[in-house]
Amino acid sequence: MKKLSKILILFLCILICIPMTSYAKGAYEKPTHLNIFIQKNEMEEYSHFTLSWSNPKSIQDKINKGLPIVAEIDLKNNGDPWHSEAKKPLVQIPLEKGVKSQIILDENSFATVKEFNVFLSNYSFRVRYRLGKDQSDFSSYVSVGLRPNLQNVSSWALENLNKANKLGLVPNSVKSDLKAPISREEFANALVLAYEKKAGKVASLSSNGFSDAKQSYILKAKELGFIQGVGDNRFNPKGKITREEMATMVAKLCQTLGKEAQELQGKFKDDESISSWAKEGVYKVESLGLIKGYKGQFLPQKISSREEALIVAYGIINLK
Repeated sequence: MKKLSKILILFLCILICIPMTSYAKGAYEKPTHLNIFIQKNEMEEYSHFTLSWSNPKSIQDKINKGLPIVAEIDLKNNGDPWHSEAKKPLVQIPLEKGVKSQIILDENSFATVKEFNVFLSNYSFRVRYRLGKDQSDFSSYVSVGLRPNLQNVSSWALENLNKANKLGLVPNSVKSDLKAPISREEFANALVLAYEKKAGKVASLSSNGFSDAKQSYILKAKELGFIQGVGDNRFNPKGKITREEMATMVAKLCQTLGKEAQELQGKFKDDESISSWAKEGVYKVESLGLIKGYKGQFLPQKISSREEALIVAYGIINLK
């Protein structure tokens, strides 16, 4: 019985000690009372932020003892993951004595941010403490900037998509999820909007529609000559679009606008994978700078996303 009691006591001691010896996250109290303020530069432009927070007494005591505690600032841009979740570097600052701490953040603070634009993006910040391998939980976050009405957008596409949206080139049907594949009817709609903006006039309606797609923009697209049916007088409006199909549609619209191909820069590495009927269109839009490759490849069978296709449509507006 005594032997069993000793084993039970030893087991309980191990359970008690485990959290103290193996768990580093949440080892300290977290920052509180975060505040964010937008600051202007000498040009009266909103260019940087001042982020401040309160340090709990337990953290102040450690700072007063000379322990090298640092604050780590995490960033979230619109719908992108937090930097910490994406394994991107965080901004670190050593903490000085005092109840309050603050840091000025600008485009030089985060290596992945080219510029802060509060009129086009929404930025969220949160803070945690770190001492060696031990760290606190993150604080509650604070946000600044406009929340875009375009949802689930990649950071690389956001600026141009916001510009396209302001010009009325983004159909309402795609705004809730820009990373999703674009459908045939959605891309036809976007190209009609781009044509009317570029040409400065309303496109005419075709007198012959499709049995499964009777929207006005589909009739306009057919009249403009950049869409075709799939047989039996059907358009398959919900079907997805490959990159070579997208290029072919854009090339036909560019021809309608009188935009001719420029000098070719060479063939894609996967040229043999491009369908024979699509090659002329692929290289035309590539020469016009509307569609780029991926590390020298065109990836003709890759399904086009909404954000990718809409940026191509937006590029038509800027053709000279």
